[in-house]
Amino acid sequence: MNYFGAQQNKQLKKVSPPYRILFFGSDYFSLESLIALVDHQKSEGTVKSIEVVVPPDRRTGRGLKTITQSPVKLFAQDNNLIIHEAPPKTLQAWKIPKPRDLEAIHFDIDSFDIGVVVSFGYFLPPVILESFTKGSMNVHPSLLPKYRGAAPIQHAILNGDQETGITIQELHHEIFDAGKILRQISMTIPSDSTYQSLESILAAEGAELLVDTLRYLDYFQVNAQEQDITKVTKAPKISKDMAEIKWNQITADRLDKLYRAISHQYPITTNFIEKRIQLHNISLPSELKQQKIRNKIANIKVNYSPGTIIYDSKSLDSIYVTCNDDKLIECRSVKMERKNEISVKDWINGYGVESGKMKFESL
Repeated sequence: MNYFGAQQNKQLKKVSPPYRILFFGSDYFSLESLIALVDHQKSEGTVKSIEVVVPPDRRTGRGLKTITQSPVKLFAQDNNLIIHEAPPKTLQAWKIPKPRDLEAIHFDIDSFDIGVVVSFGYFLPPVILESFTKGSMNVHPSLLPKYRGAAPIQHAILNGDQETGITIQELHHEIFDAGKILRQISMTIPSDSTYQSLESILAAEGAELLVDTLRYLDYFQVNAQEQDITKVTKAPKISKDMAEIKWNQITADRLDKLYRAISHQYPITTNFIEKRIQLHNISLPSELKQQKIRNKIANIKVNYSPGTIIYDSKSLDSIYVTCNDDKLIECRSVKMERKNEISVKDWINGYGVESGKMKFESL
């Protein structure tokens, strides 16, 4: 791994006082940073207190009848952290709370020292940023200025990147992910990474880098670097329609990347006999495996047009679907509309799927 801003770290003294931190977070990526801060508070003297800001609880499930709390909120409750709930959608009219630790209440301290924002989803307006006496920072899972936006991990996988990293940045008053860079660490992306596996790695690295940045914050703030605006790229939100497959427009390699990048959020979806079907447990077979499959079904007259379903009748563990580059994608389970997920063997037998003669239809 390569670090930016860490070469002189061992020679630095801890010059920063204990900080009152207001942590803004929501999901599992941000949870790792919060856990690290809580552990750090117990073991070192850099953090005096931590309070947490979370988005409102979400309604989920069929009919939106289930109320779901964020991972950060659940952790904060379990660890007796003070929780502040943000209003829906925007913080423009939100009044930042006063610290509520005993010392702050006794001496009427009315502001936090640092705002730490990790995967929160809101833009913090200038009036909030300016309330922090030592500034604010964000843990971002890319090497900024590459992949500014809400979905840097997904876009790194979609684009087949070999490298990614973590940026600790100051928060910009006007633009998302445009703040000065305090720290960066780069790492190689494993070739088979999914969103979940890469998120887990980056969350751990980001949490560690965040804590280390707090130890020597004065130094890193003085040496912060502006982003190179000529190298800015965007990573916009993932949309549901990205998971709807058009077989005559997608290669097997692209579908494999799409599955690994977004299926945790939006399952890969297509049509079968005019009904929607989700494809699960997708992988890209090796060239050798693809050729073996073609050889095994050589006695069947197969139409290899995009979307065609083929399988080896002696082994129903997988189906293979032809993409527009004449290569195959492998799938091990499916979920028909309004049905439970089942193995492809049960699906083949239940729906009378004929190898080489039936196909998925583009959405």
